Amino acid sequence: MTKFGPYLYTDDKGVLHIEGVSTTELAEQYGTPLFVFSENTLRDNFRTIREAFERHYAGETIVCAGMKANWGLATRAIIAQEGGGGDAFGVGELSVASMAGTDLNKVVMNGANKSEEAITAAIDSSVLINVDNLDELDDVNRIAEELGKKARITIRIRLPLNNCETGELFFDPRYPAGISPQYWERTFKFGLEPQSFFIAVERALAHQDTLSLEGVMYHGGLPRRAGKYFEETQELIETIAEVWKRYKFELKYLDIGGGFVPARYGAENTPPTPDDYALAINKAIVPVCEQNGIKPPILLIEPGRFCFDSACIWLSRVGNIKEDRNLADKKWVFVDGNTNDTKDPFDPYNRVRHIVIANDADRAGSDHVDICGQLCSADDIVTKDCDFLPPLKSGDLLAYLDMGAYNESYSCQANANNRSATVMVKGDRSAVVRRRETVADVLSRELLPSWLIDNRVSSKKEA
Repeated sequence: MTKFGPYLYTDDKGVLHIEGVSTTELAEQYGTPLFVFSENTLRDNFRTIREAFERHYAGETIVCAGMKANWGLATRAIIAQEGGGGDAFGVGELSVASMAGTDLNKVVMNGANKSEEAITAAIDSSVLINVDNLDELDDVNRIAEELGKKARITIRIRLPLNNCETGELFFDPRYPAGISPQYWERTFKFGLEPQSFFIAVERALAHQDTLSLEGVMYHGGLPRRAGKYFEETQELIETIAEVWKRYKFELKYLDIGGGFVPARYGAENTPPTPDDYALAINKAIVPVCEQNGIKPPILLIEPGRFCFDSACIWLSRVGNIKEDRNLADKKWVFVDGNTNDTKDPFDPYNRVRHIVIANDADRAGSDHVDICGQLCSADDIVTKDCDFLPPLKSGDLLAYLDMGAYNESYSCQANANNRSATVMVKGDRSAVVRRRETVADVLSRELLPSWLIDNRVSSKKEA
């Protein structure tokens, strides 16, 4: 038996199981390609990061698991049952949060160019609005006045990260030449630089009949991945202290966003643990609060990848196999899934996930192949230069691990290809939580204008 996670293991025949269910049986019952979520893994991941901050942070913590990582209705219902919230981009994600039973006091509306519809829905729902810029602040104020309601807001900031100036570059497969965390944060498209941030604070405080200023938001992202989670938090809490010094106004919430890196099976790096993050963040916040006589703010964290990544696998069936030892010296293994399901726009380990032969995990040997999809794209390579699997056979079932974050939520319909189904497993039970698309689904939004219908008929007559 091999264990890939608490609920992911092989039996004595080398067949991969997720919780109490065989992946080969899931593939037979529901077809492939197929996303398979482990409910218990998702609950465990959420509890792990929540409990770490409960142990080590002096104030209250609310876990707003990032909705862009996975906005599925079933996964959101699990987060809501665990007492979590979410950060929503737009009316769609806000609607899912509400449908899933999320406490809307634990939902934050993010985005740099929110529509009037999104702002209106956020105000009506009394969720926190992370205001991104001065134009948006004016829009929120105007809409709140028109509705006769008060908008709850935080203001998003971009930090100079002076505390992180070391000259070090951060390297990962997305940035093979390396990138400066400081440069990345200063040029990030979201949030206000400090001077504009304080202008926004002043404007918000001048409109307290329509705007309830409650906090500040900063997304760690790449600096946090680069290990600067203490320094960036220190710089951020100093901003909150400056608001207190200038205006004698105490902010209630500190939203530090996501960027919490989970461990991934087969990856070489060992990321910080949730306890590491929580201890360092508490150490950055508490002394500054004590020096200024203010309470540690309620901490909002948005750990999407941490919660969802390891909770899901993706199953795909091997079809044709092609080998060329004359011209290219390559071997291609084609599967029935595509990069329309597997591309993750934020993942530094894109296409380097661990893969298991789900029907025969103990098979010996090694091979060097490109695992390819069915799309009309030379870039439709699900795993390039895969050299850690034994020789594959037509009919083999491949299980890609750590597929719960961003893959499903960012999937597309390239080549009018229908998107995969998603199944949830709990113990020995399984159920479809997102049905497989049909061709009718893919074409459901397509229309022909009247003049093209006429031209089509005329062409047939002329022929």
